[in-house]
Amino acid sequence: MRWALAALALLSACDKLRAIPGVQPRPGTSAPAPPAVAMGPWILDPQPTAATVCWVTDEPSLGRVWYGQALTDRLAREEGAKVIEHRVLLHGLTPGTQYRYSIEGGAAGRFTSAPEPGARGPIEVLVYGDNRTNSGDHALVVRAAAAEPVQLALHTGDMVVNAREEQLWRDWFREEADLLTRMPLIATIGNHEMTDDGVAYSKYFQRRDRPAYWSADYGPVHLIVMDSFERSAGASPHSGAVSDAQRAWIEEDLRAVPPDRHVWVLVHQGPYAHPAHPRPGHGGSEAVRTALLSARRAHPIEAVFAGHEHYYERGEIDGLKYFVLGGGGAPLDDPDPKARGVEAAAKALSYAVVEVCGCHARGSVKDIAGKVIDSFRLAGCAAACGAPLASAHKQDGGT
Repeated sequence: MRWALAALALLSACDKLRAIPGVQPRPGTSAPAPPAVAMGPWILDPQPTAATVCWVTDEPSLGRVWYGQALTDRLAREEGAKVIEHRVLLHGLTPGTQYRYSIEGGAAGRFTSAPEPGARGPIEVLVYGDNRTNSGDHALVVRAAAAEPVQLALHTGDMVVNAREEQLWRDWFREEADLLTRMPLIATIGNHEMTDDGVAYSKYFQRRDRPAYWSADYGPVHLIVMDSFERSAGASPHSGAVSDAQRAWIEEDLRAVPPDRHVWVLVHQGPYAHPAHPRPGHGGSEAVRTALLSARRAHPIEAVFAGHEHYYERGEIDGLKYFVLGGGGAPLDDPDPKARGVEAAAKALSYAVVEVCGCHARGSVKDIAGKVIDSFRLAGCAAACGAPLASAHKQDGGT
């Protein structure tokens, strides 16, 4: 009888161990501890029915992610050789639904799957950038932004000051944890990501079957991610460039966009910027400006979100609405609020939150204390929230 009771107790203990993510005991042995997580997790490539969870471990392993809605009762895993840079696809998601997840040996989080393309919303999107490993100020921006009820983060580039230094990336991911564990990230490449020819950016943020420019649909928004420092076009960390191939691709992509979409462009060095003290390699990018002014003939561009300059600026020139959102932690510079086309400017650690619902798009820019330093409207109409953009006349402007 004692032997039988002991056996039952052992089986019960093993069953409990199996229920713990990352613990898979074998008969007669102790389960090995999973390798330590060095960076992450973060979420890439948000789609209505799928998302990719990424992280980096100190030792090679096969990554596993438990996920689900109320319970994390589904398992996705890597196959093949053990790696330290993990990307695990979560599939079978329901569009616009919140999911919980946990990675083996690391953090747990939650995120909302992408809405169907063309869905009316509402959605709320965070836009920020230019952290440059300035740890204290970067952490303050992240802390403030993490309190916002957003579903998607757009990063304008320049995460770290030197992309060759792995410790800077470890610091960056640690400080971003409150944001990146709970929403997908779409990031464009900055000139400081070019300090290692884009190798780290490719490892951490780029889908491996495409270049550093692409497009994505997220509910009512069609997003074009540009590469303003395209290496194949001759760019360097100090001089941007856009290839003919990228320009042609943007125009082709826009021709296929339905008329009811809000079209945004995410790019590091934008078409316009007005620093108070201009330096070589700063200000607006002529290559980006030329590409977008030509491409908008195929489909209207609602807004361009950029960084590169370390301040906030909003304006409209040649009918193109643009934002400079470079207040993510890098040492701040002075904007020129009196320059042509500038409608708002501030030297402040800051980020933007943009809400889209049907034909309406509006947003605000906040500092790290939560104070609204600017508000704006990108699109509006007489119809109620949820009506398609094509059904009513657009009314654009800032407030």
